[in-house]
Amino acid sequence: MVERYDVIVAGGGPAGLAAAKAAADEGGKVLLLELQAQIGGQTQSAAWAPRDAIAAELRESVVAEVREARLHSPHRQLTVRGDFGAIVDRRLFDKLLAAEAAASGAELWVSCPVKELLVSDGAVRGVHVEAGAWAERIEGEVVIDATGARGEWSSLLLRKVLGRDWNREQLVLSNEYMMANAAADQAVDLFFTSYFAPLGHAWVYPFGRRFAMAGIRGIRIHPDAALDEFIGRRTLPRLERAVPVAAHRGQLPIEGALDPTYASGIIAAGGAAGQIYVLSGEGLRYALRCGELAGKVAVDAVTEGDVSKGALGEYERRWRAEFGAELRAGKLLHSALGVSQDQKMDAMLELLEAEPRLQSAFMNVFTGVELGGALKVLLASEEAKRVFLSETTSRVLELFK
Repeated sequence: MVERYDVIVAGGGPAGLAAAKAAADEGGKVLLLELQAQIGGQTQSAAWAPRDAIAAELRESVVAEVREARLHSPHRQLTVRGDFGAIVDRRLFDKLLAAEAAASGAELWVSCPVKELLVSDGAVRGVHVEAGAWAERIEGEVVIDATGARGEWSSLLLRKVLGRDWNREQLVLSNEYMMANAAADQAVDLFFTSYFAPLGHAWVYPFGRRFAMAGIRGIRIHPDAALDEFIGRRTLPRLERAVPVAAHRGQLPIEGALDPTYASGIIAAGGAAGQIYVLSGEGLRYALRCGELAGKVAVDAVTEGDVSKGALGEYERRWRAEFGAELRAGKLLHSALGVSQDQKMDAMLELLEAEPRLQSAFMNVFTGVELGGALKVLLASEEAKRVFLSETTSRVLELFK
C-alpha cells in the first residue's frame, strides 16, 4: 500500500524544517525527507544570522554575538561596531529546528534522497525516493521543494517541472573551512576584493573559543583554490596558527528568485526558489519565513480540496509582498558592483570612515536587515550614490516608496 501525506517536504534545511513545522501546526499530515544521514550533517558549519531569525528556542545554537566587524577593501580597512546579529552553529541550529518540527507532529526521514517527482495530468502528486537497493513511491497532495540549489538533486521545481537549470554564469561558488587553533577574536572580518572574490567577498567568523570559520564566495572561481590562495597570501593574524579541519563547498544562484515559485501540486522555498539576498548571500531569514508560508498555504490548499497552480499562487503573492522588494534591491546593488568593484569598495570605506553615522546603515544594507530604512540613510549620501550608480540607487529607492 502506498503511503499518502497531505504535505511532503523535500529537504531538511531551514526552509524545509520551517515548512514542515508550519504545515503540521496547521493540522496537516506531513513527511519531511532529508538526503543526508542526519539533519544538519553536511550543511555549512556557521551562518551569520540576523537577530530576528533566531527565535528563543534556537538561541542554544549561537556561538558568537557580532558586535564588531572589520571591513577590508584592497587599500582600506575600517572597524564598525554595533549590534549586527549573531553567528550560529548551523549543525545545531538545524537540529533544533528539526526538534520543533517533530514536536509539532511532522515525520522526519533521513537518508532519503528524492530522485524524481510523481507527475500525473500535469500536476505533481508525490515523490520517488531511492537509496541503494531501496526505493519507494510516496504520494502527497502538495510537495514543498526545499532542496536548496547546491547539487544535482536540488531545485526540483526548476529542473523537474520548469525544465531548466540555474544559469552557470550567475552562480556564486563558495568554500569555507573550519579552522582549529584560531586566536580568540570575536570580531567578524569581511574582505571585498575582486582578485580573490569577484562579485563576492571573503570572511572570517568566530566559532567558539578555539575555532574560526574562513570562507570565500565569488563568480567564475575555483572555490578551493581561491580560499587556499586567500588564506596563504593574506596576512590573517587570527589564523596564524590555525589549520583547517573541515570544509564545506556550495553554490548560490544570483539571477533572482524563480518566477513562478509554484506549479500544480508543488511549491519551492528557500534556496531552491532562489530566495537569496545576493549582495551578501544571506538566505537564512528568507528560508525560514518562506518555508513557513509554504507550509501554511499548502495545508490551506489541501483543506480546500484545491492544490492547483491557481490555488498555490497564494504562496507567491504572500512572499513577494513581504520580501520581493528586498530581494530585488539586493540584486540591483550587487549588479552595480560588477564594474570597478575594488575602487567602489575603497570609496565606500573611505566614506564610512569620514561619516560614522552611515556605518550601521551600510552594515544593514549589506546584510539585508531593516533594508528600506537603511537604504534611505545610506543613499542620502551623494558619494554612496556614486558607488552604487545614480540610476541604480533611484531604482532601489523606488522599491521602498
